[in-house]
Amino acid sequence: MSAIAIDTDLSTVQPRVLDVSHYYSPAETFDGIRVSPYKPVLGARVEGLRLKKGQALPDTTVAYLRRKLLDRGFLYFEPGTVDVDGFVDLVQLFGEARFYGGPYTPPPEGHKLLNTIDSKIKKTNMNFIWHVDGGYYPDPPKMTALFATAVPEYGGDTLFSNAVAAYDLLDPLFAQYLETLTAVHSGDTVGHLPLSYHADPEGLAAQRAKYPPRDTPVIRVHPETGRKQVFVNESYTFAIRGVTRAVSQNLLNILFDLIKSPELHARVSWEQGAVVIWDNRSVQHCGVNDYSGGGRRALYRATLY
Repeated sequence: MSAIAIDTDLSTVQPRVLDVSHYYSPAETFDGIRVSPYKPVLGARVEGLRLKKGQALPDTTVAYLRRKLLDRGFLYFEPGTVDVDGFVDLVQLFGEARFYGGPYTPPPEGHKLLNTIDSKIKKTNMNFIWHVDGGYYPDPPKMTALFATAVPEYGGDTLFSNAVAAYDLLDPLFAQYLETLTAVHSGDTVGHLPLSYHADPEGLAAQRAKYPPRDTPVIRVHPETGRKQVFVNESYTFAIRGVTRAVSQNLLNILFDLIKSPELHARVSWEQGAVVIWDNRSVQHCGVNDYSGGGRRALYRATLY
């Protein structure tokens, strides 16, 4: 049987290859703090910083860390960088901490600005779907931070995906079309609100009234870096306006799968006392539910505005 002749440039039917050189930055040291890539396209590891509660850092160091977070998407601070009391001081170098919790994510004792994500308390599976925190809010947090207080012996990692790099994987003509579209986000998309408030009908009604479905561009420009990014997520994006339901769902599935592309990812294996702070506007994340029978996973969370 003869081969089928394809009169086309085969490069156009192959997956696009990400130019990692646009994202990679070498390790460097600033003011005694070593910052090195966590993965080529996402994240940086911060070593050598020790911050006690109430201790101030030089303005130049704070500005450097803020630049690195925007550039790398997230910063991983090694265990020993801060204790629980110093966690809020560290994260507030990057923004204003506000409480972000619900019925299953209460504040830890003595830390009213934080909330707890504890596998012994929170039994819903929404953490394990790709999302941005507060993705259905009119003003989602700019940054999110986690402090590991208890980790299972194995498993319980968190995956992060670079939504700016995801845009770079799009075919340019397809990207131009996507830039004309608007997406609808809702806390009911995968049942976040009903599951969180299933025992509190009045609370559920109040949350729905407070956070009605909202519209955003499918492709947006990051407000600080100016970079274009994919701005839909599997947990909270309900539909795309102005197209049929079938077209909407197929377009969303393409973009959801794109976010899951492994070359966009960094996988954080938690160590007790480690801190991760990420740009919630350009980085999506999901937990890995592979520890349900193998121990407890507990994290303190801070959200920053």
